[in-house]
Amino acid sequence: MERKIVLSLFYMGVVTAVVGVIITTLTYYAFFRREIRENLAHECQLVADCYDSGDPITELDKFTGEELRITLIKKDGTVLFESKADSQGMPNHLDRPEIKSAIENGSGTDTRFSDTIGTEDYYYALRLDDGNILRVSIKADSIFALFERSLVIILVIIGGIIIVSMIASMKLTDKLISPFKKIPDMLRTNQAASDADIYPEIVPLVEEIRSVRNAQSEMRQEFTANVSHELKTPLTSISGYAEVIENGMAQGEDCRRFAGKIRSESARMLTLISDIIRLSELDSADGESMSDEIDLVEVAMECREQLEPLAAQKSIDISVSGEAEKILGCRTEIHELIYNLADNAIKYNRSGGNIEITVSGKTLTVEDTGIGIPSDDIPRIFERFYRADKSRSRARGGTGLGLSIVRHIAQRHDAQISVESTVNVGTKITVIFK
Repeated sequence: MERKIVLSLFYMGVVTAVVGVIITTLTYYAFFRREIRENLAHECQLVADCYDSGDPITELDKFTGEELRITLIKKDGTVLFESKADSQGMPNHLDRPEIKSAIENGSGTDTRFSDTIGTEDYYYALRLDDGNILRVSIKADSIFALFERSLVIILVIIGGIIIVSMIASMKLTDKLISPFKKIPDMLRTNQAASDADIYPEIVPLVEEIRSVRNAQSEMRQEFTANVSHELKTPLTSISGYAEVIENGMAQGEDCRRFAGKIRSESARMLTLISDIIRLSELDSADGESMSDEIDLVEVAMECREQLEPLAAQKSIDISVSGEAEKILGCRTEIHELIYNLADNAIKYNRSGGNIEITVSGKTLTVEDTGIGIPSDDIPRIFERFYRADKSRSRARGGTGLGLSIVRHIAQRHDAQISVESTVNVGTKITVIFK
């Protein structure tokens, strides 16, 4: 980040300086041209005054040693006098823009660029009282010639600008971000933001970071405590049953029954650990592909087929209906979402109950005829390890993480979840995908 700021300030300084040099040069050049035209008009008027005071050609010839080029032209375009060349061999000048303008308007100007010597010829023509046209002109360096002559100076200036911009950008960046560098120490030492030498504008940011860190710390502590508690229960059972078998207190059928309890509790532990690992994977699953084209009906049919043996044990009927629009996402995760919702609907359903999985466009609904959820508990059912009825949930083999996994997957797919439930009537969970 610091390097990007340095480079941004450096580029901004260089570009600003170069643009400033260009604008200044162009402004100066425009002023320079205007001054030449004004001076040329003034000189032409002086020459015209001399022309009117005596013999025309003799008076004009007095200016031949000057930088001015003087031309006298008849109104038919014939050159009568030329200070820098032989007027006899010169072509008709009636087609020259400044001559045309002088004949029509009394005066005219024009500027012509010479590619060969890199100069510009400035012309000013004035119609005299006798109808002849007096034209004066002067050569001046073009902007390209000026630039070429000044190239070394310009390069030195640009080099100086680059060096100054680099030094200034580094110092400015260091000064700019130094308050941000203090934030880690402030958070580590729990120093109050108001007591630190930082920008007042970032005090709320520091407090927000501190608040989020505290919240995350509390969540980690709570999660650790919940995991410990959830693992302690089956481990205690396994340890107790194993101790009974080890001490020879269980024989025959009891031994097999206790072994079955150990296997059941072990399976529950494995499921819990698997769900914890899955949640951790979802927390860091940003790199997974989200470009699968998914048919929700097709995935729901797969989940029903996988869960039918479990549903058959409780005589629960699972139906899938509707038509789906294909959504983009991770097919494995969508399968997991529907599977968990349907699996929950089986676990907390009545014997002989029903589960309806309905798809309409990009909306998925899983509705059951189960025990329902108290209204006070609905806002919390997606929290990790939260159970509306802990004893009954454990008895059904729930880990308290299934709906948390569902929420994570929905969030990764920008989907909205809503829950409707009535105790002893059933629950309806709707997921709307974008």
